[in-house]
Amino acid sequence: MTSDVAIIGAGMTGLSAARALRTAGLSVAVVDKGRGVGGRLATRRIGDARLDHGAQFFTVRGDDFRAMVDEAIDEGVVHVWSHGFSKDDGYPRYACAGGMTALAKWMSTELLEAGALTLATRIERLDHDGSHWHLHSDTENVAHAPSMIITAPVPQTLELFEASSLHLEDDTRNSLQAMKYKPVLGLLLTLDAAPAIPAPGAIQASEDEHFTFVADNVAKGVSSTPAVTLHANGVVSAARWDDPEAEVINDFLELARPWISDANVKEAELKRWRYAGPVEPYPHRSLTAIDTPGTIVLGGDAFGGPKVEGAFNSGVACAQAVLAQLS
Repeated sequence: MTSDVAIIGAGMTGLSAARALRTAGLSVAVVDKGRGVGGRLATRRIGDARLDHGAQFFTVRGDDFRAMVDEAIDEGVVHVWSHGFSKDDGYPRYACAGGMTALAKWMSTELLEAGALTLATRIERLDHDGSHWHLHSDTENVAHAPSMIITAPVPQTLELFEASSLHLEDDTRNSLQAMKYKPVLGLLLTLDAAPAIPAPGAIQASEDEHFTFVADNVAKGVSSTPAVTLHANGVVSAARWDDPEAEVINDFLELARPWISDANVKEAELKRWRYAGPVEPYPHRSLTAIDTPGTIVLGGDAFGGPKVEGAFNSGVACAQAVLAQLS
């Protein structure tokens, strides 16, 4: 697939970059290792239940993101879930009909129609022929473009650069190597009765609590049958990361009992987010890692600020960086 810009990653950053570049009249080719789009805008089915297991909601602060969200609201993709969790502060928290992945699917509609989206394909190596970057999986040359945007977590990007024998300036490499992420372990439960989670269907706690977020997916409008998502804090997640899954689930179930109440657990799964968010974001929304022989711009929620809107803004900044190079 030949295009003006190749994008690795079909999460919020990659999709917002693709959206901005297409609006500017450029063609894109988006490649993702996952079977679906969205990254941490992730929704999973367990039996007849549906659970958001990555990002649980998002807020809107900037005009660019607000314009897209308003469009998604008009099309029935996004709705206001609440105006706070412990109290009503009047500030909307948004969720998506059928789960958070619905927003990513909506953003990728035109890419699918244009044949510009390749899924379930991991890029293993990059090379440059003097005019184009070539993106190689383990079996084929997947995409070709003069410029590239990479939105994968920074440790994975550095592994790709090393596998491709790409040179980075010392300052750039040092900055990227210094970027750290916090992991999150998520417990996903389906129940035979409603959980004991107060309206509007979520509890948001500090990092001092074992679970920083507990969500009732029915109250949220995601699932038709009782289903609960619980996210452990970063310290607990790091400490328990390598422990046997059954052991972690059992321990977390005991700690989740106040919200399960008298309901019986039908199924329990553990979701591991190794790169759930940056410990300290890079100070800018994008980084031009390589500008010759062809531009490679890096972005993601670790650049300029985490959360869904941060990832969106990073994608826009990546697109602007590529456009500036091309001009």
